[in-house]
Amino acid sequence: MSLQQSGIKGNIIASAGISNLTNYSPFPGEKIIIAADNDSKNSITNNTVIKSAKMLEMKGAITCIVKPPENSDFNNLLQSCGDQSIRDIIEPEITKLTKAVETTKLTQTENNSIAKQNDITNVKELYNKSSSLYYSKQEEEAKVEAIVANKFLENHTGIYSAKIFNNSNLRANMVFDEETQKSWPALTIFVKNEAGEITGAKILTLNSKTCNKADVAEKSVGTISGSFAEIAQQNSKYSPVTIITKDIETALTIQQAGVEGKILCAIEAENLQNYNPGPKEKIILAVKNKDKHFGFATIR
Repeated sequence: MSLQQSGIKGNIIASAGISNLTNYSPFPGEKIIIAADNDSKNSITNNTVIKSAKMLEMKGAITCIVKPPENSDFNNLLQSCGDQSIRDIIEPEITKLTKAVETTKLTQTENNSIAKQNDITNVKELYNKSSSLYYSKQEEEAKVEAIVANKFLENHTGIYSAKIFNNSNLRANMVFDEETQKSWPALTIFVKNEAGEITGAKILTLNSKTCNKADVAEKSVGTISGSFAEIAQQNSKYSPVTIITKDIETALTIQQAGVEGKILCAIEAENLQNYNPGPKEKIILAVKNKDKHFGFATIR
């Protein structure tokens, strides 16, 4: 009541006992000021307050402890020294907590930005080390990973097209897998943002003997959200139609079938919703159903 009467702003809660402080459930990052009487002669009370603050911090809160002058309480302070005396104790702590949270948020934002930029840099390095899928069938001139990726597409998906193999978003890499501690050939699908910058990639690890998918988990690197791999460009003779698929096999199959329109691969199902369509652009989502046939959904 003394804090409220002195004009302190915030959610003021009475715990009805020091031991009850630990039962409060803060939301992550909640700023909590514990206002306790200054009973300097009672070490048990002081220790309980400190332990309560630590418990709240373990639950995700940001805490501080404020006390009136020695051997006093906030009610006596209010009566003897007035409202301002309480505000002089608590308001500076409110300012400190607010600045601390803002600094933490800024640091997290900066770290996230740096991490994202590092991811994109790593993806660009992966691209620079990659090989084109297209070669003149003189296999001695092609890298092993390019040969394996070509045979995977030809033998195991039935896809063969010079347009596909000459696509700059589809590349071949040798990648090292931490779990198997081996290097594998891979078909790598690079995605780009609206500015045309490479931001991420999907890596399909291949078995060099069978030229099929290896028993290694597929993985995405870099930033995928909002970026897509363009498999076919829009034909200007047709109204703007964009076909978006989740996986590369579906995208390549549709192109192989001669379907007209811009064909994009989203790499991940969650990324399908991140496409930014143009005015009146017609969008078809082409996805596999459980029995591996294609399903189509049109978004107008």
